[in-house]
Amino acid sequence: MRNIEMLLLIVNMILLFGCVFLPLPKKAQWQTIGAGISIICAGIQIQFEGYRWQNTALYGSALVIGLIAFQSYRAQKSGQPTPKSSLSKTRAWLKKGAVVLLLTVYIGASALLPTILPVFAFSEPAGPFPVGTSTLFMEDVTRGEPATDDPDDRRKLMVQIWYPAETSSGLPDADYIENVPVVLSGIREAMSLPPFLLSQLRYVKTHAHTDAKISSAQERFPLLLFSPGLTGFRNQNTFQVEELASQGYIVVGIDHPYDAAAVIYPDQTIALLQLESLSGFEDYATKMNYWVDDTKFVLDHIEAMSSDANSGFLSGKVDMNQVGVLGHSFGGAAAAQMLMKDARIQAALNMDGVLYGDPVPERGFDKPYLQMNAVQSIDDGWFAQSLDQAVEASGHDREHYQRFWAESQERRKRAAAGTDSYFVVFDHANHMSFTDFYLFSPLLPPSGAEPRQVQTRINELSAAFFDKYLKGIKNINIETIVQYRNNITLQKP
Repeated sequence: MRNIEMLLLIVNMILLFGCVFLPLPKKAQWQTIGAGISIICAGIQIQFEGYRWQNTALYGSALVIGLIAFQSYRAQKSGQPTPKSSLSKTRAWLKKGAVVLLLTVYIGASALLPTILPVFAFSEPAGPFPVGTSTLFMEDVTRGEPATDDPDDRRKLMVQIWYPAETSSGLPDADYIENVPVVLSGIREAMSLPPFLLSQLRYVKTHAHTDAKISSAQERFPLLLFSPGLTGFRNQNTFQVEELASQGYIVVGIDHPYDAAAVIYPDQTIALLQLESLSGFEDYATKMNYWVDDTKFVLDHIEAMSSDANSGFLSGKVDMNQVGVLGHSFGGAAAAQMLMKDARIQAALNMDGVLYGDPVPERGFDKPYLQMNAVQSIDDGWFAQSLDQAVEASGHDREHYQRFWAESQERRKRAAAGTDSYFVVFDHANHMSFTDFYLFSPLLPPSGAEPRQVQTRINELSAAFFDKYLKGIKNINIETIVQYRNNITLQKP
């Protein structure tokens, strides 16, 4: 719960029990004052923190106190003794007990919804730099848009850049997600999750500051390109990109149109998620090519901005000799493809992504590669348990998925053959543990994989990997870092 929400809960709890049980003179008047105090506190909370439906029970406390006051006024006006005075001692205590129970349930309900659907806060980035952020529109006029029927439609991308900033003093915190209702409509398509359940995301702030001045502490900064998973969105790993920016990286998050939950362009047109029924390496080959082309185009654009003296805040600030890629799920697979296909990429991080796209060379990648996997994602037993469900949902036969699983394992094995390849497995975690998603509610995370602890491990490994292979800090030992951390292990497929 947010600070004023918590204060409102405490005030209402005191008022409710006080108005019911304290032997106050002129009790009805005091109860009316209590209702007024509750209304004022609710108004303050709405004014400074914003209304959200999860607080309905909290806001309703004023009504409950008002009803109690009304009952007291009626008793006073009638001149009749209150029900308490006419009851036997035993019945009076029973009534008090029932009232206590009801008030306890009511207060519990008031606290429950704001707690299980919180306006959460991200952990403070640990690096020495404040973080700035800026959003850019990019249009590739050389490529058509495959998701629409308009032959004149071009491939249009929205990207968000996080970067080391000069200062955060006096600058407001940036919103977590822009245009939350639109993005939630895309999430509904992907997960059948009603948007109102996550409407509180519009109040979530980050540690970045919109359009803050880029840091002058270094002449140039290394560059990282981030792609989310299919149905995800560019902000889905805010916990990670802000940390990397605070450590001295420029991080560019890419929304891939019609594969992201929603992409909102400057003219307010929307590219909403279009779900496709795809399964297997061949089915995803064309889509992977589009994602790789998107990433190359963004890299070209950023390179041009850095070399152009009049291009804005990135002018002269990007070190094109220190470029890496990272991604989650399908975005992680795209990162691996970029490592193979673009000579400018020097290192890649794949978070729980099946290696879609061109097959991995038999000897692995010839450049540094880090793959993080949830134990569930690579476990043969879990695959066997989920096989029947996958067959029923897709229409493919068991042999199709068994071939896919075998090919996935073979590709991971090849990727591990590289000299500077690392495979880190997160115990108890699952696919969404590598995103912000499990901060949305304490009911979501798998047992044993506390989200902030998992995110801390991801951030430690991400920064260490890119520090070693992009910044050239040679004394970093990935194996040692893994060895002294709980719930993660270094494995070879």
